[in-house]
Amino acid sequence: MNARTTFPCYKSGVFSRQPLTMMIALALSGFSAGAFAEETIVVSADGGGGVEQENAWGPAPTVAAKRSATGTKTDTPIEKNPQSVSVVTREEMEMRNVTSVKGAFNYTPGVLTGNRGSSDVIDALSIRGFSETNTNQYLDGLKLQGDNYSEFAIDPYFLERAELLRGPVSVLYGKSNPGGVVSLVSKRPTQETLREVQFQMGNDNLFSTGFDFSGSLDDDGVYSYRLTGQARSQDAQQDMNKEKRYTLAPSFSWRPDENTRFDLLTYFQNEPETGYYGWLPRQGTVVPIIRADGSEYKLPTNFDEGEDSNKISRNTKMVGYNLEHSFNDTWTVRQNLRYADLRTDYRSIYGSNFDPTTQEIIRGSATSNEKLNQFAVDNQAQAKFATGQVDHTLLLGVDFQRTRNDIDAQFGTASPLNAVSPQYGDDSVTPFADPYQHLNKQRQTGLYAQDQLEWDRWVLTLGGRYDYAMNSVYDRVADSVDRQNDQAFTWRGGLNYVFDNGIAPYFSYSESFIPNAGATWGGEAFDPSRAKQYEAGVKYVPKDRPVVITAAVYQLTKTKNLTADPDSVNHPFASIQSGEIRSRGVELEAKAALNANINLTASYTYTDAEYTEDTTLKGKTPVQVPKHMASLWSDYTFHETALSGITVGAGVRYVGESKGLYSSNDTTNVNQNFDVAGYTTVDAALKYDLGRFGLPGSTVGVNVNNLFDRDYVASCYREYACYWGAERQIVGTATFRF
Repeated sequence: MNARTTFPCYKSGVFSRQPLTMMIALALSGFSAGAFAEETIVVSADGGGGVEQENAWGPAPTVAAKRSATGTKTDTPIEKNPQSVSVVTREEMEMRNVTSVKGAFNYTPGVLTGNRGSSDVIDALSIRGFSETNTNQYLDGLKLQGDNYSEFAIDPYFLERAELLRGPVSVLYGKSNPGGVVSLVSKRPTQETLREVQFQMGNDNLFSTGFDFSGSLDDDGVYSYRLTGQARSQDAQQDMNKEKRYTLAPSFSWRPDENTRFDLLTYFQNEPETGYYGWLPRQGTVVPIIRADGSEYKLPTNFDEGEDSNKISRNTKMVGYNLEHSFNDTWTVRQNLRYADLRTDYRSIYGSNFDPTTQEIIRGSATSNEKLNQFAVDNQAQAKFATGQVDHTLLLGVDFQRTRNDIDAQFGTASPLNAVSPQYGDDSVTPFADPYQHLNKQRQTGLYAQDQLEWDRWVLTLGGRYDYAMNSVYDRVADSVDRQNDQAFTWRGGLNYVFDNGIAPYFSYSESFIPNAGATWGGEAFDPSRAKQYEAGVKYVPKDRPVVITAAVYQLTKTKNLTADPDSVNHPFASIQSGEIRSRGVELEAKAALNANINLTASYTYTDAEYTEDTTLKGKTPVQVPKHMASLWSDYTFHETALSGITVGAGVRYVGESKGLYSSNDTTNVNQNFDVAGYTTVDAALKYDLGRFGLPGSTVGVNVNNLFDRDYVASCYREYACYWGAERQIVGTATFRF
């Protein structure tokens, strides 16, 4: 049933879904926050009909999820996790009409979602000041390993929750970005019957149809299924670009007894066109272009520096399973396994520089046909036991992942494009002499152990991991292989003290590593970069109310970062390994179902990032790292009078000033920062519950993102790579459940 047609009563972390009439009766009798403590008849989250608390791999009853497995790989209350974690629930994604994974985190602290502006081709993020194209995304506990132009993109319609764990986490996941990881949880089969059909229309010729069916295949609920699908088509913001996506996700569950569950999870997605993925120069976006007559000109927000022949298409196939079995009250084993196949066809003419004299965008060209396949498995054994007065949750595991990407690419140059008066139609290119034909292989094996010790109100988390990582590149043209083997030990320790009222101060130390390909000018292979973080904070998660409030301060340092060889004359384009980046900051977040009417999400981020050691960038701020960010979203549902069934929501997001970087193309300002102005956008939502018309669980509504159609530059990577933010988007949604 739709959360908007039910009244969630809360007791000890358990919600029930009461009919609309009871909700109105309670409202008329004077509902207050204290009503959350009332005893209720409970319908379980998985539809089983018994009393069951939220679990870390299932749906959350409100916007304030209280459990997560991302930070521990065990089902752990958020207040007992020694690092910062944010959970975006299914309810929140539906309320804001989230259409991309990165968009799910628009109201989450510590993360910048505008790394590529309005483009949703990849879910690029910057977390705690560290950005990478491949953003450490995990789906159902296993990494979605990208390579070159091959990146997985999961549609949020198929997700139960999206989580963000901030800070180094190699102790659980191996090689990873120091900023943190994104963890996605798929929709799973339910034992209760679920039937949903959804239709969407919007500006830019948006048309979307989705369906979600689930239920038991037998009377005992041993076998259940879920079939979720969606077809979506839309013009991209930039001219000459379209977005088309067709996705189907059948899943099957086998529960022979209360101790065993096997979920078969599949995901098939065809994207004939993924949209715009280009670069615009600083002139014309951050600052105006000065015409010959002295007038100023800025590029329109739908400007495309490429050609009509540009195309990025993807085809994704994934098959895997999650298996869990409890032998007794002490031992539980889990295995997560998945095979993925990703085919990418990339053809692009893109901006690579700007000539202010001729007002032309200098353009490059790239074509790449890629075949990526990945196998990943994570084996876990969990033991719950006590030694004296100390309770233990011991986790032992070994995981393995192998990725192979066969790349047939060609790079070159293309004709320039006048930025003020563009003349399209010339997509001829001049290829470089040698094609880029590489076979990239990545492999990682990790052994890890973790113990969560609880005594009285104290929770001590200790974990360690040893990784064996291999990266190899076979150059088919040169018939040569460059292979690099790395080994690394990482650990984490954290201490929480949980008061009876839900307040939990904590402190933690964590580490991560990430391999570096290549070698110095002298041929010495690079060691993995290392990162370490100190974090302290406090969490407030009361047992009797749907509220989660967190505050954290941290210092995160990445060492052995690659930096330019200081002997640039004799060692051109070479690197040495002496760089260091330091990020420190403050993050605040609140999520709450304040009462039966009001949901609230608020966040604030302060990030102070700097190159503390570097041959060319020392003292500079890394690109795409705003010092300040803040957001606030609230929605109100009317449960009485003639307005009953209406939900009104609004949100505001502020992203402060960030930096871009001049590169060697600009000899006057080489390796100097330039400013990118901050911006504020407003989002809004209006929904109506159709329950009073005999359609319980069904809704119609409208979402408007960037309500006032603000033009803004979301961020800049280099002076030739800036990104317009998304224009106003209006989407109407009709969801029918029966």
